[in-house]
Amino acid sequence: MNASVTASPGPIEWLGSVRGSVEGIGGKAASLDRLARLGFLVPPGFCVTTSAFDAHLSGVADRAPLRDALAALPAEEARTAVVHLVRETPAPASVCAAIQAALGRLIEAGELSLAVRSSAIGEDGSTASYAGLHDTELGLAAADVEAAVRRCWSSLWSSAAVAYRKRRSLPLEGAAMAVVVQALVPADAAAVVFTRHPVTGRDDQLVVNAVRGLGEPMVSGTATPDTYVVDKASGDVLEFSGGDDGERLVATDGGVSRVADPARGPALEEAVLRDLVALSLEVERAFGSPVDIEAAFARDRWYLLQARPITTV
Repeated sequence: MNASVTASPGPIEWLGSVRGSVEGIGGKAASLDRLARLGFLVPPGFCVTTSAFDAHLSGVADRAPLRDALAALPAEEARTAVVHLVRETPAPASVCAAIQAALGRLIEAGELSLAVRSSAIGEDGSTASYAGLHDTELGLAAADVEAAVRRCWSSLWSSAAVAYRKRRSLPLEGAAMAVVVQALVPADAAAVVFTRHPVTGRDDQLVVNAVRGLGEPMVSGTATPDTYVVDKASGDVLEFSGGDDGERLVATDGGVSRVADPARGPALEEAVLRDLVALSLEVERAFGSPVDIEAAFARDRWYLLQARPITTV
């Protein structure tokens, strides 16, 4: 069996009050928990820990086909078999109950539209990013979350993720996946910020990529964002390159919808950009190193969706 090391007291950890270590919650959840503890604004949510992943995998592994498929990785037939078995087998009753109880707290707080995001062990770290290789699902109702968690778990063995591990000589055995479940921020605009120029390496400049709506089209590469190069000391925009006017993803009452870019001109107003730059530099100071930040602007303020060490791999 492909077992992981669990370092969490249970199947659920709340962001901002995690009790276990990063081995139990993965890189993305650990970053969000750190941001919340530092007082930054992050969407409310919880992490389905690697102990829940282990419980699910242990139940599925009672079936010989999964054991055989895990042993045969990275063969393509074995990989697809693992994905199918992990995705299609219901989670253990105890894990489902824990997820439903946590969802109840979010619903009571008025959070009805949810995001499910991967938080694999090693993901969003300083040596490996796994950017875009594991699942993210947006605009989900509470009833859809448990199945989405299973799909997220199974993306640990997506063709892209397996190829990434092979390319970087990372082990396939022992891989583990935690999952972040958060309120979906109904973003008017989304941004990715590098507090060190990702091309030139200049520490005195930061680069902002931004689109209207949710950030998924930008992160996945289906939309070309606006790009701002900003001087850290003065806050002046040194360079600006407009993005395309193609399809955007927006939050709706029923979840999310893809629409034509609803406006023209820069995605970020001057004051909104200025606030984002100030926030990004504050996160860099708190982390003590250059960071790659994902953020969403809604309700006249910026929410942090991720902050991780800058990596090029």
